[in-house]
Amino acid sequence: MADMLAIHKYRHSDLPAKWSDELRLLANNEFDQFPIVRQTVWTTPDWSFLGMDEHNLACFYNLVERVVRFDDQPVEIVGLNNLVTAPGYKSRGLASELLRNTEAEWFTTLKARYGLLLCADHLIPFYARLGWQRVSSEVRYSQPERKHVWTANCMVLSPARERVEPHVIDLCGLPW
Repeated sequence: MADMLAIHKYRHSDLPAKWSDELRLLANNEFDQFPIVRQTVWTTPDWSFLGMDEHNLACFYNLVERVVRFDDQPVEIVGLNNLVTAPGYKSRGLASELLRNTEAEWFTTLKARYGLLLCADHLIPFYARLGWQRVSSEVRYSQPERKHVWTANCMVLSPARERVEPHVIDLCGLPW
């Protein structure tokens, strides 16, 4: 059973410096081990969702709002970025709780049609349990010097949990 989290949502640009620094440090500790992460230029998120235990950060994630293209058709999505649990809070179901308690907002308040996630192999089972579906789509994204094709995994979340499998997903900008 997961602990009860107090959930706070911030425009990423309005995050207090204390939280911004802590989120960056936690994300770096979690993901800088992967060469693709270190070698890629990433977009700045639009939103940050923090799961708090008393006054301590237990977990967080960021979201990017964007219109991408599924097979050349514009689609409003939210891109999930850096779902991270702080070291002292791991294995308690808190990240899952944070996602479950905020996901509906993606499709109502933020008006996204889908959630979109770029992720490592070992995280696929975690996200699949939460309703995300791995897609075999070619995923195109921008970098300062040219367009690239994502070589790792991409997952899509549909609010109705229907299968979505475009041939090509163009992120129309930097990845998240």
